[in-house]
This record gives sequence, structure tokens and C-alpha cells, in this order.
Amino acid sequence: MRKLLNWARLLAILAVAVVALSACGGGGEILLGYYLYKQFIDEGGNSRIWHGTVSDTNGQALPGYLVEVTANRPDPAGDVRRSDETDDNGEYEIVMPWYEVASYELAVMHDGITVYHDEIGLVFNQDQARDIQVSPVATVTVSGTVTDSDSELLPQVFVTVAKPASIGTEPDTLITLTEGGANYQLTNSTGVYYFEDIFGEPLLVAAFHPSHGFGYFYIEEPSPINSGGTVIMPGTGQVELRVRVLDSAGEPLENTILPVDYRFTLRLVPAYDLSSQIALAVADAGLFGNITAEEVIALHPVSGSLQVSSTGAEGFANTTFEATAGLYRLTLEDAQGGTFVGVLVGLETRLLHDAEGGEIVEVRVPLS
Repeated sequence: MRKLLNWARLLAILAVAVVALSACGGGGEILLGYYLYKQFIDEGGNSRIWHGTVSDTNGQALPGYLVEVTANRPDPAGDVRRSDETDDNGEYEIVMPWYEVASYELAVMHDGITVYHDEIGLVFNQDQARDIQVSPVATVTVSGTVTDSDSELLPQVFVTVAKPASIGTEPDTLITLTEGGANYQLTNSTGVYYFEDIFGEPLLVAAFHPSHGFGYFYIEEPSPINSGGTVIMPGTGQVELRVRVLDSAGEPLENTILPVDYRFTLRLVPAYDLSSQIALAVADAGLFGNITAEEVIALHPVSGSLQVSSTGAEGFANTTFEATAGLYRLTLEDAQGGTFVGVLVGLETRLLHDAEGGEIVEVRVPLS
């Protein structure tokens, strides 16, 4: 059937070409041949078969994986994408047009996640035999508990899991149910959450409650033995952030106006932000007294900064900053926005919670 269609197209092109060349008074055989060939190829009339086997690095065939071939043409409107799902033996077969000018890509996906991608480029006018090996990624159970900053177990907290678009990238897409919609749970009376058959690497457990804010737990390498952990909820209050400046010996640098080259900005950026997706899922489900998506998003931490140019008693900066409780990544910049000569004392990623007394961040500068 495919050959018949190709010949039908060729005959249609031939008819147009004959009419166009009739005005030339004959002698256009070479031009006609070139025109037909070029038109036939440009329209993908010459198809080739892409085939092979998808397996893991141990040689185990992987059935149920989606293999996709893309031909990127000079005009994106003419791009062609075709796919096939591997059979029980991990084999795939895709009939794909061959174009003289096209950059080809080969990708493998499972459960909506890209596990393999190869930008091949130009290919010869022939069938493409390509066996593919992908690193094994386990389908895991993700479980754990949700607590507040005092380790009290929290019931009725919204919990979900985010997965990456491609293996190894940031997890930014919530898992979904087979019938559609976000796959979430409310923790039970002992603060437990439990998700089965989760695929992806890395993964991110995300939690929300109007009284406890947003919490996250990052799983870099999910394991069939143990994936998940304790999500600590920071609260929803404002946290007073104070910076203590230390000298090169680790002692507080008291009552000092810092030289220009040693003044710095402390920047706080939310370590993760799934607030929009969580807000939509919570609002759609009518949870927590029908809280709106806008109200949910308003409870998520946002970026902020604190400039430090002088210190007072005990080395504390003369400026303070209030941040919404949450999990942040902290970085330092010099006065020009470049890399600062000093260093943070402690972890770069920190949970700021709404406990009394606020939070103290220590920065060591090379001054004595």
C-alpha cells in the first residue's frame, strides 16, 4: 500500500512537470528527471526503516518503551516525527521518510520520561539499524513521613511526587493517575505517605498544608529498597534572617565597616518551586476548605536578598531580612554581582522555619 501511494504521488508530480515542460518545446528530459527526483525526495517519498532493540546495560530487553524518530527539516513546519513501542523482545520498527537535508534525532521514553536521546544529524539513504542501551532506572515505592520542625508527625498533609522530563534533569512534573489528574495523597493519622510504581530519576517529594507551608524531599537516586524519607514542613510565618560575619580565624568581626571588596549580598532562592502545579491540584480537588490556587501560591517562599556592608555587636550585620519559611538555596555575591571572596559556613541548602529567634547565617571573610 505504501508503494502504491508513493507511485500515485510520483505520477501526480509527473503530470505537473509535463505540463510545465511542454512550453519548453521538448529537450527537457534531464531537467524533468531532476525535478521529479528532487520533488519525490523533498516530500519524503523515499522511506526507510529504523529498527533495533532497546535493552538495559545488562542486556535485558525492555518492552513497553516508546522509541521516537524525528526529522528536523529547514522549515520546522515540515518536521516529521514517528514512533513505535517496543514489543516483548524490546524490538521496534519505524517507517520514516528519508530527506536529503534533515537532522535526525532518536529518543526513547518510558512513563513519559525521556531515558535516551541522540542527536544523530544527517543519515544516509538506507535503512537504519540502531540498537539502544539505556541505563536501568527502577520503578520504586516512595514512602515516608511528614513532620513539622519539632518532629511532630502531621496528618492530612497533601503529598505528591515530581519526576523529571528526562533522566538526570530536575524533577518538575507531578506524577499523574492513569485516568488523568495529579496523583496525590493526604498523610494518614501518623503522617505517613506511600506511593507505588513510581518511575524516574531523580524524584522530588512535595508536600503542602495551609498551616504548615511547603515541604520538599529530594531523592537523587531512587532505590527499590528504600526511596523516600521525612518531609519537614517549615510553617507559614516570616523568619527573621540575621547574618553574622566571621573573620579568617572564625571569630565574630565586630563593629566593622567592611572594605568595599568585602561587602556582599546574601541571596535566597527557593530550592524547589512546584507551587503552581500543587496549587492547581489542591484547588481542583477542593481540599482544605476550597482554598484557591492563588492562596496556595501566596504561601510559597520567594527569592530575596540581604546586603551586608557593616557589622555591630557579636559580628551581626547591621541589616536584617524577613523571609517566608521554606527551603532555600543560599549564595553569596560581591558588590558587582560576581563571586564573593568569602564563604558560607554550613550547608548551601537550608530549611528556614518560623521558630522564635529567627535564623542565623554565618559568613566567613578573609579578614583578620
